[in-house]
Amino acid sequence: MNTIYRFVAATVFAAAMAVAPAAQAKMSKALNDTASTGMNAIDHVLQKPLGGPVYEQKRFGDHLFISAGGAISSYGHRPVDGFRPGLQAEISLGDWITPAHGWRMNLDGGVHSRFTGEDWKVFGAVSADYLMNFSSLLRGDNPDRRVEVIGALGAEYQRIRYNGLWGNKVGLRAALQLRFNVQRNLYIYTEPRLSLLAGTRFSGDGQRRFRPDLSFNIGLGYRLLNKQERLSGASQFDCAPDDHLFFGVGGGVWAFTRNGSQEFRHPNGFGSFFAGKFFSPTAGLRLKGELGNIGGNGIPHRTLAIGSLDFVWNLNSAFGGYRPGQVFDMSLNLGPVLAYAGNVKGNYYPGAEASITALFRLTPEWGIFIEPEARMFTGKFSRELDACAHGPFLSVSAGLRYTIGNFSHNYPESYTDYLKARNNFLTFAVAPSWRRRGDYGTGFVAQAGFGRRESPLSSWRISARGEVFSRNPNYMSLGVDADYLLSMSTGMAGFNPDRVFDLSALVGVGGGIAWRSGPVRAMVEGRVGLHGSFRLSDALDFYIEPQLAANTMFYGSSCHWTPELRVMAGLKYKLGTPAGILSGLAAGRYADGRNFVSFTGGPTFFSSTFINKPHHLSGALDASVGRWFSSVSGMRIGYTADIITRQKSKGKRPYIHTAHADYLLNISSLMDKNPARRFHIIGMLGAGVGFSNLPESFPGLMLESGVQFRYNLDHGIDVHIEPDVSFYPNRVVIGYTSDARFVMIPRIMTGLSYRF
Repeated sequence: MNTIYRFVAATVFAAAMAVAPAAQAKMSKALNDTASTGMNAIDHVLQKPLGGPVYEQKRFGDHLFISAGGAISSYGHRPVDGFRPGLQAEISLGDWITPAHGWRMNLDGGVHSRFTGEDWKVFGAVSADYLMNFSSLLRGDNPDRRVEVIGALGAEYQRIRYNGLWGNKVGLRAALQLRFNVQRNLYIYTEPRLSLLAGTRFSGDGQRRFRPDLSFNIGLGYRLLNKQERLSGASQFDCAPDDHLFFGVGGGVWAFTRNGSQEFRHPNGFGSFFAGKFFSPTAGLRLKGELGNIGGNGIPHRTLAIGSLDFVWNLNSAFGGYRPGQVFDMSLNLGPVLAYAGNVKGNYYPGAEASITALFRLTPEWGIFIEPEARMFTGKFSRELDACAHGPFLSVSAGLRYTIGNFSHNYPESYTDYLKARNNFLTFAVAPSWRRRGDYGTGFVAQAGFGRRESPLSSWRISARGEVFSRNPNYMSLGVDADYLLSMSTGMAGFNPDRVFDLSALVGVGGGIAWRSGPVRAMVEGRVGLHGSFRLSDALDFYIEPQLAANTMFYGSSCHWTPELRVMAGLKYKLGTPAGILSGLAAGRYADGRNFVSFTGGPTFFSSTFINKPHHLSGALDASVGRWFSSVSGMRIGYTADIITRQKSKGKRPYIHTAHADYLLNISSLMDKNPARRFHIIGMLGAGVGFSNLPESFPGLMLESGVQFRYNLDHGIDVHIEPDVSFYPNRVVIGYTSDARFVMIPRIMTGLSYRF
């Protein structure tokens, strides 16, 4: 058996030895010669890592971002008793080279932390960081990702001022940012950050070579979308006159930064109003006015009014395209500013301002805004208002904003309806009024005006206004007002001449003369308000118009602004297509009714007895005869007898007799050539001579103005109501005028006229 095993083994060995040379002859390389064969075992052990996400056709700045925020910090201090954290603000600008890698440059400023009793270390800093987006690196690029985690590593330089000495610090810093993307171009971030700084050592810094600066930052940032992203979903921007207007009202607090004892000043309240227009998706202008008080904590209270004209840069549109439907919107505002302060030497102070407006939209038209603002004025502003104040004048406000977008695109039919509507109008209103400062009592205001709707949204109005207050010395004023009205109802729903209720915003200015004691002085006014109009018929509206005004009389080079509230109520008469002044004056003869005679009477309000308690009414009678030279222009002459109430129970009753001549202008015929019209509005302006029965009185020149509402009955008979006002010098009613230089007699006359 063994012999058989040995034979088989010998045979196999011999066969192997015979085949081996042949196989070796066929192989050109050794089996273990991996270098010659090009085989690398490492290729089969370690996999090549995948490449990171990249931008196609990347260009410098095409993924730019800008951010701003604030922080609290600890500059090498432990938060024990007496610890005061540092405060700082920052602004950053950067770019993403790839979705995972980027850079940013930063500007910081603020104060380092301290303990009670120590002075603040004020600093400014510049830094640069390398950024790594861990979310994009690990999960790939996703522009719609809501939350991202970003690391930062960089270098920082600080310039520090402490106790009047300057120093320098340099070092390294690291941070981890948690970013929440509100929308594709807007994000909110929180960022804990640690800096290790070395350099100048101040008193109390210790002997450590590196001093840690630990901060916790929060802020907002904008990311620039690429062209394709900006165009995707963006809205069309039209630039018609009625497009992209915005208005707002609000209130807030303002204060100086600090005083010499390192204490914050008590803030004071103010109210604000602004109006503006965007001329492109990113750029616009805004006019803003603010009125409030300044003072307190030992500083006298003063009125402070601030006006500004700002350039508005819309960050949403600049970084993400025009998207008016987004819930959140932010704008940067820069511009000149002028402040007025009462009871100080300088009164007017120029300066500059910067602010950020954050808008949260409730609807496409309405939104709530928050606006922090910083202003820098000339040095005398802080010296004259608060000798201990220094630094910027800070404020924060909040309120309601109304915006009109692409009106011409959204409501194109409004322009056709507007051209067919009655766009000229007359207004007549009265109101009580109250002043916030001073012993004026309750006031009475009368106003008559003419206006025109220049577009479906915008109207203007020119008015004559008279005002009188009840307390002695009695304030009286006469002036001319110019108002701009914006129809918010039309902005939200398009133009509709048959709308039952229309709400408009109002802003206006005025000027004239006023008297309270002493000589007559110049007077100016600014105001804002709302105009609510109720449609009664095609031609007539009833309206209520609350106004908030600020006015002043000029006393030499000084003036004192006084806030005033009015609630106007009146009628608006809408006229048809204008006839034109020249064509109205050249109108042909009447078929009949060129001449007329009228008899009127009614209550009067003699200024020296009505405005003092118990507010006695007086009365008047008038008889006139006149002639119409055309359908628009006429004249009348007449006699008026004013029966004045006694100033004292046993005094003599004064009678004022006046001969007058008046020019008549039929405003209805001027604006609407309709021979069948029965209702007429007639303006009146005249002069005359008046005298009274009082001893030592003398005749004087009388000036008067008014408006007549006339309705034609049959058989040449008309009925009319005529509110008017006459002015007499005090020589006519000696003893009834106190120290007034003139007296005023408003009348509400009613009567009949007969045309022949």
